[in-house]
Parts: sequence; structure tokens; C-alpha cells
Amino acid sequence: MNTMVDNDLRFVGESTHPGGHFRDIAVMGRVQVDGDVACRSFSCVGKALVRGALQSRSTSIMGETRVVGAMDAGECNLMGRMTCEATLRVRKLNCMGQLRVQGQLDAEKVKLFGELTVQGDCNVDQFSSRGAFAIEGLLSVDNLDVQPYGPCKAGEIGGARLEVRRRGGFLGKIPLADWARKHLFGGTGSSLEAQAIEGDDVRLEDTTARIVRGARVHIGRGCRIDVVEYREQYSCAPDSVVGEAKQV
Repeated sequence: MNTMVDNDLRFVGESTHPGGHFRDIAVMGRVQVDGDVACRSFSCVGKALVRGALQSRSTSIMGETRVVGAMDAGECNLMGRMTCEATLRVRKLNCMGQLRVQGQLDAEKVKLFGELTVQGDCNVDQFSSRGAFAIEGLLSVDNLDVQPYGPCKAGEIGGARLEVRRRGGFLGKIPLADWARKHLFGGTGSSLEAQAIEGDDVRLEDTTARIVRGARVHIGRGCRIDVVEYREQYSCAPDSVVGEAKQV
């Protein structure tokens, strides 16, 4: 059943809808939308399938949502599961659940505490992660702040200020955290892997890469790097392995 009041749309139980323009949409049951949707806010605590594009200024997902077309989610809070089968654009993304993007991800700000998978490139101004991610293409970012709480992978990483730190705090010290990560992220390895990493200021821990380039490069503990190319400064922790370091 679906009801519409003052251009608001609510789905309760199981229903279908052709799509359209609305003010606020709330999904509390199971719905299939066979068309494009544009709204001020979209919230889902049930299960939604949108067979088209979704445009919303505010998006909240506590259930499960799949969007077949492109998605412009505005400010997005995700505590459930969401799949976008095309390009996803967001202004702010707070992810404490599971997000899969089969196209490209464009965002101003990303805060990740869950799991993120991007099959294309990822373009973000500020990227902060205390979760796990797999980005098949380029992660292009102005400011990167990562503490891996699970496996973190990217094809290439490029930006201005890049920092990867060993996980810490309460969750990093208790045995339950690794058990939970194994079931949430498919493994216990908490590190970053990339083919190439390039930035102005680069500070890395628990990172494996083929090549690292930067103006100022610090290789901290737990790293395995084949080649480091630096322009101004370079340092390396005693327990890390660097095949070759050269000033260019």
C-alpha cells in the first residue's frame, strides 16, 4: 500500500509505483519503483528497488536500497545496505553500513565506518575512513585520513595530503573487533594496498604499494614499498621495507 499526502509518499507493506516528483518519500515496507524519482528527502527502513535514477537532497538508508540508474543523494546517511548500479554523486556521505557503487563515486566529503566498494573511480575532497574499502580505479582526494579497520584497497591514490595510520583506540585493542571484521569485511587484515600512491605530503603506515611519489614522504611502521620517489624530504621507519628510495 502507498499513500500520498501533500506530495509526500509513504510505502507500507508491498507495492509498486511508476516514479515521479515528490516532496518526501518514506519506505517502511517493500517497494519497486519503475521509473525515475526526484524528491526532497528519501528514507528507507524497508527494502526499495528503483528501476531508474534517484535524485534527493537528503537520503537516509537503514534498510536495503538498490538504484539501477544514476543517483544524486545530496547528504546521505547509510546504516543499512545500498547499491548504485551507475554513478553516485553525494555532497556528504556518512557510511556505517555497506555501500556498493558499480560506476563512479563523486563526493565532497566521505566519512566511512563501514564497507565501501567502488568499481570505477572515486573523486572526493575529504575522505576519512575507519572501515574497509575496495576502489578498483583511481582514488582522487584532496585530504586522505585512513585508519584501516579491515582490508583497504585502491588501484591508485592521488591527492595533496595523504595519511594512513595504524588503527588504534578501543576497538583496535579488543579481540571482538577482529572477529567482527572477519565477518563484516571477509578478513582480519587491517592495511592499505595500492599500485601507486602520489601526493604532496605522504605519511604511511601498514601500507603496501609498488611506487610512492611525493614532495615530502614518510614511510612509517609496517610498510612494504617497492620504490619511493621524493622531491624534498624522505624518512623510513626501521621495521618497514623499501626496495629503492631516490630523490627526483
